[in-house]
Amino acid sequence: MADQKELFHIYNTITKKKESFNPKEEGKVGMYVCGVTAYDYSHIGHARAYVAFDILYRYLQYLGYEVTYVRNFTDVDDKIILRANETGEDPLKLSGRFCQEFLNDMADLQCLPPTHQPRVSDHMNEITRYDKAGYHYTSLMSE
Repeated sequence: MADQKELFHIYNTITKKKESFNPKEEGKVGMYVCGVTAYDYSHIGHARAYVAFDILYRYLQYLGYEVTYVRNFTDVDDKIILRANETGEDPLKLSGRFCQEFLNDMADLQCLPPTHQPRVSDHMNEITRYDKAGYHYTSLMSE
C-alpha cells in the first residue's frame, strides 16, 4: 500500500492548503484528539467529531500506517465540580459515570476504541510539573 500512502493528501488548517501527508516517522502516525469534559451526556457535536476522527484513524490504518490514537478524558474541571455540587455527587464519580456513558455512545456509533484513553485525574502530577516548568497549552487561534 506504499503507493496509496504517497497519494494521501489532507487539508492543513494552519497553512489553509491541501498538502501531502508526511508523517514525522516513516510508517507511523501519532494522533491526539481532545476528548470530552465528562460532566453530562454526549451530544450530536461529540458524535460528529469523534466519528470523523474514527474515519481518519481507520483510513490511516487501511493505508498501512501504524497508528497510535490517543483520546483523553477531562474528568477534573470546574464544570464537573459545579455539576457535582448541584447533584451532591463526588466529582470523580460523576465524571466517571459520564466517561462510561461516552464510551457506550462511541460503541453504539461503532467507533473503534483509541490506543490510549488517559484521564486527567490520573496525570495530575505530570500536568502540575509541566505547568511549573512553563509549558502551557497555546491555542493556534490566538497566533
